[in-house]
Amino acid sequence: MNKILLIVVLIFSFNNLVSAEEKKCRTFDIVCKTKNSVNKTIEFQKKKAGEGVSQLKEIPENLKQKNKHLKQRK
Repeated sequence: MNKILLIVVLIFSFNNLVSAEEKKCRTFDIVCKTKNSVNKTIEFQKKKAGEGVSQLKEIPENLKQKNKHLKQRK
């Protein structure tokens, strides 16, 4: 019983820490909502751009491996 209670308390405290980072906007504060949306979009694009670059760097290696595999099949 104590373990379950501890897990529930940890989950709720973790949720509060995560939500504390987000800035809350008022209901009709369009400027604040727009800034938050733009900032989230920019962060997401930066993260995905980095992943795309790493995938592009792996393409030549993957092609070499496929070429070797195809040569061995013949």
